[in-house]
Order: sequence, then structure tokens, then C-alpha cells
Amino acid sequence: MTSTSTPELKIVIAGIGGQGIVFLTRLISQTAVNLGYRVVVSETHGMSQRGGAVFSHLKVNGSDAPLIQRGSADLMIALDANEALQNMDYMRRGGTVFVNSKDGLRPEIAPHLERLNIRVASLPASAIAVELGSAAATNIVMAGFVAAYDALNLPLENMIETIKQAASKGAERNLKALEAGFQAGQRQIESAQKIPSE
Repeated sequence: MTSTSTPELKIVIAGIGGQGIVFLTRLISQTAVNLGYRVVVSETHGMSQRGGAVFSHLKVNGSDAPLIQRGSADLMIALDANEALQNMDYMRRGGTVFVNSKDGLRPEIAPHLERLNIRVASLPASAIAVELGSAAATNIVMAGFVAAYDALNLPLENMIETIKQAASKGAERNLKALEAGFQAGQRQIESAQKIPSE
């Protein structure tokens, strides 16, 4: 697999301070670089203190301009449902939003999503991380969830290698979180593919 064979992918990662937006951005970008892709990452924007809105832009095989234009993002990974709504204007028609939420996004925006053919995949990643004994691993649970959908074109095994390289101290915890998110995503996909019995 070469970088020239993979189309440009524009990703917005959104959340609030303390949720690990920076680490999630590094995990995705470093995995892509390790696979030979060209990656451009913006600086993280917003308030870095806990509770402030934070987002980053990441382009794989894209232009040198680090910022993603509104209406052009292929993917959003949102660690907070409200921040998903705040950044929705970055999404292109036909894009996909992955959100840390038990119930998806607010029902009132459903007509907007349908009009733009924006798909939403939601997972209660925070609850899964707490079950694993580490609320701070919500970001890694979400990484595994997105990997299950193959939305990033980054295989799970490559993400595993990046985690092992990047965070030796917390590697075991992060690997468990990644696997939990991946398994949850696979279950969702399998459930959606089941044909109801007549």
C-alpha cells in the first residue's frame, strides 16, 4: 500500500480539554506516517485547559494547508457530543461522524444530517473506558471504534504498533482500550448487517 494509491482524507477531531485530543491526533497521524502516508496536522485549537473546547485538523495525503475548510471534512471523531454539533459545519456532504455518545446526536439535527447524507456512528466510549478502569482512555476506545469501520484506512495492527512505540508506560491500558473499541465497532457493524427474519 503506497501513499499515492490512497485518496486525500480530511479529519476533524473534536472534544474538550482533558479528553486526550492531542494524543488521539498523534496516534492517528503517526500510524499514517508509519504506513508511508503524507500527513499534515494543524495545531490544536481552542482552550487547552480541562473543560474548554479543543479540536484539531488532520489531513492524510492532502495539501500543505493544515486547516480544513468548512464543508470539506470527510470524517469527524468527536469525544463529546456537544462538540460534534459545534463542529458540524466542517463536514462535507456524505461524510461520517464518529461520536462518543450513548444516544447519538440530538434528534433535532436529524433533518440536517439526512439532507447532507452525513452518517453518524455513536459509541458510549466513556462508559466503556470506565468499565476498563481508566476513564482517561476514552480517546483510545474511540480510535478502536473508528478502526473497526475502516474509516481511516489504518489497520488495527498498525495502531497497536504505534501505541507500543509511543506510550510504553500506559501501553497495556491503551491496548485494552483500543481492542474494546474495535470489538464494539465490529459488533455494531455485524448487527447492522443482519437481515431481519421474515
